Amino acid sequence: MLSAELAAEVADVDRLVRSFNDAAPTSPHLESLARFLLRSEAVASSRIEGVVASARAIAHLELMLATKAGDDGRVHRGISDSAREVVNNVLALRRAVTALTEAESLTVADINDLQAALMVDTEQGELSGELRQVQNWVGGNAYSPRGAEYVPPAPGEVLPLMEDLAAFISESHPLPLVQAALVHAQFETIHPYTDGNGRTGRALIHTVLARQGLAVGHVLPISMSLLAHAREYIAGLNAYRYEGEPDSQHASAGLGAWIRVFLAATRDAVAEARRFTDELAQMRKAWDGRLAGYRESQSRRGQPRKGAAVVRLMEQLPGVPIVTARATQSLLGISFVAASGALEELAGAGIVQVKEVERGTRAYLATDVLDLINGAERRLTYTKWELPELDARA
Repeated sequence: MLSAELAAEVADVDRLVRSFNDAAPTSPHLESLARFLLRSEAVASSRIEGVVASARAIAHLELMLATKAGDDGRVHRGISDSAREVVNNVLALRRAVTALTEAESLTVADINDLQAALMVDTEQGELSGELRQVQNWVGGNAYSPRGAEYVPPAPGEVLPLMEDLAAFISESHPLPLVQAALVHAQFETIHPYTDGNGRTGRALIHTVLARQGLAVGHVLPISMSLLAHAREYIAGLNAYRYEGEPDSQHASAGLGAWIRVFLAATRDAVAEARRFTDELAQMRKAWDGRLAGYRESQSRRGQPRKGAAVVRLMEQLPGVPIVTARATQSLLGISFVAASGALEELAGAGIVQVKEVERGTRAYLATDVLDLINGAERRLTYTKWELPELDARA
């Protein structure tokens, strides 16, 4: 049961999310925006767990994997393990809002597969996709749960708890935001894996929102806000882990405190998604001006024809900020010569920068796009939340 005040707040944030959904399809670059938002969310979710990689390294590895060059071990020279883990998170998050959304009902095996996707080609890969058979804990030291901040349920309790959670995710729920908040907090409370619990749990937020039709075709950068408010995030999860009867006043207060943290993060995420939409539109306008100036300096007509390869490539760059000629050829369905020409034109206009990668291949980076995420993280750091419930529990 939600208090009248909390129910009103849930309804208000629900309206904000739906209003963004209604506005987003009017963007001429929705697919590119969706990919940009998904990458932003995956990067932030990874950083919460201390997995940090540069935007360039992440984009570079994505490019290598997308062009099948990732099968060649040589391309991984200079690519950090952290970049591998973040790219895994991008792919897992994409799975969370596609395959898991389309399934009629979710199973524990589906969630196991989601966690396994996070661990591909990492040191923890051998134990991926399996519920833990050992006791784990949060905080403290690596040798004993003594002094830990939180000790999850015993291994023998994990499977029935996860079956219950999978059934809850599969339900149709009248309040998707509340369902998503409860799913995430319950998953983190169960802590069913030896690694990757945070990233898997945050991916499930988007599975719920997509399954309930609240965020379809894109993800909201909720983790970016949680990253900027890590203290409140942890305090909210701790408040959720009440002790006592589920219908007690203490339980209700803890549940309400966590839901308010989640709502605050979602409110921030909608604001950032709107800002990203505006910034990408402004960036595209600036690119059009740069391209026109460059073309005129080459004694050509300033505006390329509608549907030209260079125009279509600019539309894709926010979602694919590093490309090669081969990748562009595949992305746009054009010849290698046309792809190379479009890239060189954008490089001449200063819209992309050229970088030599493995085996002499030239990559083209849209650094303007890579800089947007950093700006968002700085903004969110200075966003203050008013959550008296957490202060009262401190």
